[in-house]
Amino acid sequence: MQPSTSSAPIPPQVARYLNGPVSDGQQFAFLIGDWDVNATKFSADGAILFQYKATWSARYLNEGRMVMDDFKALAPDGRQISSFVTLRTYSEDTRRWEMAGLAAMQPSASLEWHGSWTGDEMQIDASGVDPSGRPVKTKIRFSDITPERFLWQSESSFDGGETWMRTASLVATRATSGSPD
Repeated sequence: MQPSTSSAPIPPQVARYLNGPVSDGQQFAFLIGDWDVNATKFSADGAILFQYKATWSARYLNEGRMVMDDFKALAPDGRQISSFVTLRTYSEDTRRWEMAGLAAMQPSASLEWHGSWTGDEMQIDASGVDPSGRPVKTKIRFSDITPERFLWQSESSFDGGETWMRTASLVATRATSGSPD
């Protein structure tokens, strides 16, 4: 017996998907490609804890409906010492980016992330618990975005958003060996 090929109505959510990615879903287009990163990690009092090099690679998935990126921190000798992968997709229903991230082989905060394009920045807010179980809120900002460079900054709060501390900053420049997809 062959399956029915009757033309049952397609639910609106499915029809939207079949229409391809929406224009707001291209707001992370600046991230697509390969990047060399100079990174700084800060202590709670704002002092520089350490600086390091990293790479960041981002690609589209699902015909442009999602972005997957992989941030890899490098040891001074160039060996990869950590990796954090993020999946990003734009939700037409919430009119914001929905994101999930996971660090390879190390504990990471369990956060619910949402982002939106505001002015000339991508702004991401997250809340959840850190690896020790403490509640944490995080703000991430992509700014000064050009085809060849962008800045990234992260701030965290452990008191419900009363006070914020800068936790990390990055300067990303387009890698010369790679090209955007």
